[in-house]
Amino acid sequence: MGLSLGADLEARFLAAAQRGRTAWLTGDIAEAEHHFLESWEMIPMPKSSYDYNQSASRGIAVFYRDTAQFEKAEEWLKVVRAIYGQGEASEEYMDELAATIQFESGNLDAAYTLFEPQYRKYGRRVFEGHKKEFIAFIKSRKKTR
Repeated sequence: MGLSLGADLEARFLAAAQRGRTAWLTGDIAEAEHHFLESWEMIPMPKSSYDYNQSASRGIAVFYRDTAQFEKAEEWLKVVRAIYGQGEASEEYMDELAATIQFESGNLDAAYTLFEPQYRKYGRRVFEGHKKEFIAFIKSRKKTR
């Protein structure tokens, strides 16, 4: 657990993030991006020391992935990796995120390279909470290799 943002800053941070989610759900991608980045900027430096750093950075990368802004998703993946740090669990979690970005962007060879070791190690569990297409993709690729 990181340093607390403090009650006032935390309330403003959460409100900005909520405005981003609301804008995203209504299809206002530019407004959503503005609020997500606004909330990120509210986290003091060094950001890696504070609460919400992991969920906020990962959420922004997912937002960019899910809105097909893949270059921005790749840039935010770097931020997320830096925030999560080193270690096997962190690296596997980041590789899973990277694989979904690659898959969604159509870079299937890179997605397979990242997904397959996790599938081999954890089986279907690695895909829990993700699109069914991910597991179908791995299974179909394994058959052709």
